[in-house]
Amino acid sequence: MSTNPIVNNLLGLTNDLAGGSSLMWRYHHQVSHHVHCNDDAFDEDVFSAFPFLRFDDRLPRYWYHPYQHIYMWILFPFLQLVFQVGDWKALLDNRTVGATMYGASEFERQTVVAGKLAHYTLLYGLPAALHGPSAMLAGAAGYLFTQSIVLATTFAVSHNISETKSLDAGPTRDNLDQPVAERDWGVQQVLTSANWGGDVGNFFTGGLNLQIEHHLFPAISFLHYPAISKIVADECHKRGINYAHYTTLPEILSSFVRFMADAGSAPQKPVRRDGEMVMLSKL
Repeated sequence: MSTNPIVNNLLGLTNDLAGGSSLMWRYHHQVSHHVHCNDDAFDEDVFSAFPFLRFDDRLPRYWYHPYQHIYMWILFPFLQLVFQVGDWKALLDNRTVGATMYGASEFERQTVVAGKLAHYTLLYGLPAALHGPSAMLAGAAGYLFTQSIVLATTFAVSHNISETKSLDAGPTRDNLDQPVAERDWGVQQVLTSANWGGDVGNFFTGGLNLQIEHHLFPAISFLHYPAISKIVADECHKRGINYAHYTTLPEILSSFVRFMADAGSAPQKPVRRDGEMVMLSKL
């Protein structure tokens, strides 16, 4: 957002005020997810919701997973509460689900605690003091559920459709089945991400709707993504690399629901571990 790193860090701390954690997000999202998008071993977005949700057919299947495309809408409103528990646990364990917190300073760890206290004060403390506990609970529930649903639908559709996490043989599956060191990182980001909308969606989501460009160029301001997306799409077309783009959010959301139904019913597939294909065991 700025050429000044101090400004960027201060803006990042607004994540803490909103209920997240800029430090935990760095490891969960930038280290685990961005580097290893849709990798079953390193991208915690693939397996962190398991066993409640099965986002990948390489994970074990339970009897209730074929119905996940229905009951997931009951779970999504509680995503923010899951983040709260995950942030505190990561702070105590020194690692998120998918990444160890190497390099995090003591000051940065303290900002997690300070940010949480500030958030809890704004969301619970002040409203309760000014308007009473009933009004506080109603407002907090509305805030948490709305934020959770928006986050869940915005993030989930970007990497969980048939093009980005194929249940069948093809370029995406072939890419993910390769050892990490042998993959083309750029090709992996394109194949495992999907876009929807254009300039309007880019404005309202901060570039998250143009997920391919968000993954390829995370350090570039999202204001440039609409222009960059035209270049990326053209280069992918020249090289025969699938570039997934949907016209609207409802369109890609429908594809996401179909994928979740298929992923919940699909037989388990083996994963690569230490050069061998093995089946992950149930918890």
